[in-house]
Amino acid sequence: MRGVLAECPNDKKHNKFVTVAHVTQDWVVDPAGNFLQELATLETTHGPNIDNNWTCHTCGADAIVTAASVPLRRI
Repeated sequence: MRGVLAECPNDKKHNKFVTVAHVTQDWVVDPAGNFLQELATLETTHGPNIDNNWTCHTCGADAIVTAASVPLRRI
């Protein structure tokens, strides 16, 4: 499996990034199905993708994202 490698353009020591993942959750809802509360996150259905926007969590810069030959770690 090919993964991604993200790098902060401002500081290579920054190693945490914000991007999108899709998860399934158990919710408490009202009678119309409107969200009230999250009980639990059950699984990750789609992890981070190379085509997503990736932002450095430390400084907010847009990350440089490339394909990598290391697998992504499941959360």
